[in-house]
Amino acid sequence: MKKLRYLFFALGLLLVSPTAFAQYEKYGSPECLSSLGIYTEYLKGGNINEAIGPWQEALKVCPPGVRQTLYVDGVKIYKYLIEKNKDNPELKKKLIDSVFLMYDLRSQYFPSNDVQTKYWKAVDATEFLTDDRQILDILEETLKAGGNQTDPGILVLTMNKMTDMFSRNLITGDEIMDIYSRINPIVENHIKSNHPKAEQAKRDIDLLFAKSGVASCENIVKMFTPQFEANPEDKDLVSRIVKLLSDGECYKEDLFLKSVETIHRLDPSYKTAEYLYKLYSSREDHENAIKMLQEAIDTEGSTDTEDANYLITLSSYYLQNLKNLNKAAEAAKDAISKDPSVAGRAYMILGSIWTQVTCHGDDIQQRAKWWVAVDYFTKAKNADASLAQEVQKYIDTYYQYFPLKEDAFLFGIIDGESYTVNCNGMSATTRIRTRTK
Repeated sequence: MKKLRYLFFALGLLLVSPTAFAQYEKYGSPECLSSLGIYTEYLKGGNINEAIGPWQEALKVCPPGVRQTLYVDGVKIYKYLIEKNKDNPELKKKLIDSVFLMYDLRSQYFPSNDVQTKYWKAVDATEFLTDDRQILDILEETLKAGGNQTDPGILVLTMNKMTDMFSRNLITGDEIMDIYSRINPIVENHIKSNHPKAEQAKRDIDLLFAKSGVASCENIVKMFTPQFEANPEDKDLVSRIVKLLSDGECYKEDLFLKSVETIHRLDPSYKTAEYLYKLYSSREDHENAIKMLQEAIDTEGSTDTEDANYLITLSSYYLQNLKNLNKAAEAAKDAISKDPSVAGRAYMILGSIWTQVTCHGDDIQQRAKWWVAVDYFTKAKNADASLAQEVQKYIDTYYQYFPLKEDAFLFGIIDGESYTVNCNGMSATTRIRTRTK
């Protein structure tokens, strides 16, 4: 009776479709054709449970590789059964094995779709499998099949799995370095071809690599120096090296300096100038550091706020590293002109400058610089409330250097009067203040 039902169904299909008879040999038997048709209709109607029996029959009676959807639907059915039997570990394991058997059969009989098949196999491996090495092997198969066209999502999954295993001491740091060096060129190719997922994938991969702890300065230099030497004009490669070394704060590495110099030569910008400033300053190459920081300020593309912050940095650099008080003061004042939001920090630097200036003359002339310094510290406190507590300490300290009231009387000066200070090429107009003790 069962066979008769299959026969009637198959004959019905043959009558409906004139081309079906020509393909009859492909299906081998009416039972195959009938089982395929029945389970497919059930799936179309969303009735997976009823589809299971005829699908199993189709898998049994149909010739291997009769239809690709037989294995695609098999994955869907087994996933349904896994969820249905999630509280039965033994059966669940067998069902998971069956999912991956479906993927393997699909790859075997439909090799032209092997890359896509392995993609979904890898995705499911990370969801259903618990054996780390088995998952890694499947991801490796997927990378091998996809080559330079491997989907960015698989690259991220692979890096995520590798870093997870490394954190549990299941693989070595060299293995992380190896996989990173292999998948990076692939994601770079995707970026060049404008793959919609490539940019995010690159950020995810770099973040995973950085967080792994393997990305030490020594390891990055070891891995990328040969590549840089082989392709010193490859902007994408050099940019990647710069980012990795920058994230690792490897400013003193020669490879970092060479890479940033290359980027600045190939595609100069205020950001590459800033990078070079950091590198030269870390080497105490003051001349080049100042040159690059000034170039960052002068190069188009930066905002006034960015330029103001560069000028604050420049002012501090002149003050701390070169003891050039005039240049430091000039840069601090320029910063305020660029963006008043940095005024608090600029006034604080100007106050510090006046504490360091050398003043000649009588006792009042030598002490007058402290009035100017306190003027600037007061301005800093008023301009930026976040600096108030710190700045007040300076005001209290330098107040102690104000001249005594009786000394001021001897020099014929009076509290509150205007006073012009001239010290070592710097001048300022301030107000006379004295202390009683």
